[in-house]
Amino acid sequence: MEESAFFIGNYSQSGREDLEDLELYDQVNGIGVGAFYACPNLSRVVLNKNLNYVSPLAFAACPSLKEVDADSNIIALAPNAFARGQNDSQDQEARDLARKILLKNVSYKCEDGIVYNAKWRSLLFAETLDLRSLVFPRGTKSIGWYAFDGCEALEEIDIPPTVEWIGERAFANCSNLKKISLTKSVQQIGQAAFMNCRSLEEFKIPKGVERIEAFTFSGCENLRAVEFPSSVKCVEEKAFEFCSNLEKVTVSKWCQIEDGAFDKGVEIHRI
Repeated sequence: MEESAFFIGNYSQSGREDLEDLELYDQVNGIGVGAFYACPNLSRVVLNKNLNYVSPLAFAACPSLKEVDADSNIIALAPNAFARGQNDSQDQEARDLARKILLKNVSYKCEDGIVYNAKWRSLLFAETLDLRSLVFPRGTKSIGWYAFDGCEALEEIDIPPTVEWIGERAFANCSNLKKISLTKSVQQIGQAAFMNCRSLEEFKIPKGVERIEAFTFSGCENLRAVEFPSSVKCVEEKAFEFCSNLEKVTVSKWCQIEDGAFDKGVEIHRI
């Protein structure tokens, strides 16, 4: 198959009926979101030795996929990369396969219910969705895509001061999460990171975060207060949709607020 030298784009090969046995070229180092989504006849995949990351839903909804061979150099692998469907982020079978692939690399460990990379100091995802407490490995710098999506037993989380990046949907659908503490080390919070955290009542955005991405707090129906630092330059569309208890927010006068970022009726006070 033909592909770019380094990256297979988001949904670029999705739906292809001609793909059955896929072996990636050595030049490829990244597979985008849904790159091979819904390829009905894809039965075998060989991930090349130079591959660095496999994005969410990369091989999702491929019903014939039975075999995945992988080298040991992958840095990041989304837990739903091999999910049965697009909305199957909580697919335990897919999570188990991702874990199996990663643990071929000696840099990866599975302790206290989470898979992480000691070399890159990256936390990838929870081993199972019934995780009740979260112990961060020492020196954790990043929390991966969908890392704890659907971990409903989590109620309180203290993010250590070494964490700089929180990935897309990292804590989405943690319906009982009441409190999460972030430090100023966090520079980026991914899209939908706290979506549908229905028990969350307040949130303090760390200084240094510049964008509140789309859907970040969507569906946080009990969210009553959000503290915005002056560093926030943009609040994207639907960032706070369906936050029915949020009545007023205070942001910098320089902050760009996109249409639909907040529900109608939310009072926006600029300073």
